[in-house]
Amino acid sequence: MNTLIIAKMTKVNYDDWKVKFDEDAEVQSKMMRNTTVGKVDDNTAMVLTEVFNPEMVEEFMNSDDFKEMENNLGLSHEVYKVEKIN
Repeated sequence: MNTLIIAKMTKVNYDDWKVKFDEDAEVQSKMMRNTTVGKVDDNTAMVLTEVFNPEMVEEFMNSDDFKEMENNLGLSHEVYKVEKIN
């Protein structure tokens, strides 16, 4: 499933967030592929990815560790399903 994630941050900037995002590459590879990350502004990132294990994504994003990381970095996430039009 093609997915768009908007990550908004209040306690860190994009560059700091990107370091943390890249550190999670091994975990991400178990649930998504073909990932593209873009900087919208200093406090917003867009992640376009193909999720192949949605159950693992849900478990990961609902974990205590993830919620603690969100709180520590001041993150919020908006998740959208992306479909091709035609």
